[in-house]
Amino acid sequence: MKLSLLLLFAAASLFIFIVEIVRRRRLSESYALLWISVAIVGVALGLARPLVDRLSTTLGVSYGSNLVFAVVCLFLLLFAINLSIHVSRLERRVEQLAQELALRDLDRERDREMDAQPPDSGASEEPGTSTQE
Repeated sequence: MKLSLLLLFAAASLFIFIVEIVRRRRLSESYALLWISVAIVGVALGLARPLVDRLSTTLGVSYGSNLVFAVVCLFLLLFAINLSIHVSRLERRVEQLAQELALRDLDRERDREMDAQPPDSGASEEPGTSTQE
């Protein structure tokens, strides 16, 4: 009974925390939905503890908490892989943007150099006039 209450309290706290950091715009909505789902599963585990024990016995796991721990570890592993893929994609995008910005800066620098050069003295004379006498 105490473990069930602890799980319910932890899940409710997680839910409140997730809502608050989404409200402050520190977590995107897509990840918020994932973590709210985790909180709901936590509530379900807290309320359905006998079901978890029966399921663990059926699967041959000695304790229900061991089954929950194994599922949580698998979830965290998959989530870490997902975040690694997302970070890799962002790193490629940042590299591409940095290269585009460097090329744009190079073009601007060339344009400034062209604008800063004095006009060619031969090109500014009118045809037919000569400076030699």
